[in-house]
Amino acid sequence: MKYLKVINLIIFILFFFFIINFYFSENFLQIKNKNRKNFSIYLDNEINKIKIINTKKDFKEFQDNSKYFKKNTEEKKFWQLLKTK
Repeated sequence: MKYLKVINLIIFILFFFFIINFYFSENFLQIKNKNRKNFSIYLDNEINKIKIINTKKDFKEFQDNSKYFKKNTEEKKFWQLLKTK
């Protein structure tokens, strides 16, 4: 069992070492930058392909809908009872 743990530890250390070395290598950084530029170009193309829906409505115009809402101006009975005391 001890041998297995030691072997696993060595494998983990080697794997971690290679990952760190590759991540900071020039080759990886160049590939990463190239992929980011390609994805940016792809996104720009996809955004340009989206059709814009034109409407005749002006959505910034304010519409007064107060006539559709119930206006409650009368006082509640609870408050009236409190005032009488």
